[in-house]
Amino acid sequence: MDQLTSDVIVLEDGQALPSDITLPPRTPKWQDTLNYIANPDRFCRVNRAQYGSIFQTGVFGGTTVFVGSSRAIQMVFNGDSNYTEIGLPSTTMTMFGEYSLFQRPDLHRQRKSALSPAFTGQMLEGYLPHIQRVIGQQLPTWDIVAPLRLVPTVERVCFDVLAPLLLGIQLDDPAAFVGLPVSSKMALKQLYKTFFDGFYGLLKWQSPLTAFGRGLRARARLIDFMQAVVKRRRAVQVPLEPTTDFLSMMLASQQSEPESVFSDALIENQCLLQLWASHYEMMGLVSSWIYQLGHYPALLQRLRAEQATVLGEGSDPGTASLAQLKQMVFLEATIKETLRILPPSSTATRRLLKSVVLDGVLYKKDWGLVAEPRLAHASADSFAQPERFDPERFLSERGEGRLYEFIPFGGGVHACLGAQLAMLMMKVFAVHLLQQFDWKLLGEATFVQFPLKRIRDHYQIQLVRRLPTA
Repeated sequence: MDQLTSDVIVLEDGQALPSDITLPPRTPKWQDTLNYIANPDRFCRVNRAQYGSIFQTGVFGGTTVFVGSSRAIQMVFNGDSNYTEIGLPSTTMTMFGEYSLFQRPDLHRQRKSALSPAFTGQMLEGYLPHIQRVIGQQLPTWDIVAPLRLVPTVERVCFDVLAPLLLGIQLDDPAAFVGLPVSSKMALKQLYKTFFDGFYGLLKWQSPLTAFGRGLRARARLIDFMQAVVKRRRAVQVPLEPTTDFLSMMLASQQSEPESVFSDALIENQCLLQLWASHYEMMGLVSSWIYQLGHYPALLQRLRAEQATVLGEGSDPGTASLAQLKQMVFLEATIKETLRILPPSSTATRRLLKSVVLDGVLYKKDWGLVAEPRLAHASADSFAQPERFDPERFLSERGEGRLYEFIPFGGGVHACLGAQLAMLMMKVFAVHLLQQFDWKLLGEATFVQFPLKRIRDHYQIQLVRRLPTA
């Protein structure tokens, strides 16, 4: 048992409280939800300055405690299946549906263990040629004459990489949509956007006038679409290659073990949910990395030098292997620093099933807990000069960003399944960008703050094509 686990006092109903305990500071306010949605960065920054890294809020109703210290974050993540459960808003949980990893705690471990191999090791090796091919084909088409709208341009590439990997459908083959209930790539993207927006609807009204109602309808149409894709895949009767895409992995597992966790309903729902979880997050990460590195030409030169050392001067980045990409430790450090400075979202909210005490602070049963990266990543206790963009903090010599201090992918049993896929895709994007382009930022970006932090669509950069090296 680690020290933190032994330090958390879990109180049973009716148990007497320890002496000399306090509550987290701050009184929840009715307007907290509105203020948080309007600008999560400002909400966290203002309250952290006044109350420290742990404070009460009224975000999403009731009492929700935001935590940013590593010990409190560890307490939150270690409570899964013990004294906490997922505590997302009811609209979000309904949108996830019964086959998400956030539902059915009794089946969570079994489902996650079955799904995890799809995003590690051999499967990533199998995905890499597709990722390389799509990015390698699309980046040379980017406009170097007129300013480039950064986010929409990156979004198109991300969707074209991820949808085939996760849904098992070839987007650019017109015949791929023949006979399916969604007729084109653009129609599929629009349905996905409506589906995504439904997760964050505040009103649980099943009406086309609400984001939640529209999202539920989009979800139903996407399930119909995946049912048709699965039916057609089976009808072809071609041997399944599990490392080709996420759908193939699940269908092959179902075929080899018919009594396994992979029911048709789980397969269809997981395809939708994994694309939901990855598409906009990747769009935000890639755009933010380009933006951050655009401020530091010297870092771009250092990245190119690392790339030349690993791949060879002038080598085709499309040939980079998984092992070679892992050797690019400074590139990984710039990606992590981007995730630290511009975390796209908070981690999933937990709800306390029991009252707990840590370090003399009482967290009451039925309260919500949010391990908030905007607090954790700004902590001077964990990061030297946290306001600075400094990738070297993630190199082994500095060793910053330890467990429970750096949390862009959450933690505990609900940590993000696709973290390794996200890092791989970002690295492939980066090696192609670094070889093909220099870029100039056209002013400072403004950001959409909620539900995911990302640069606004209108922001532009100017690309300059680099001359091939001899």
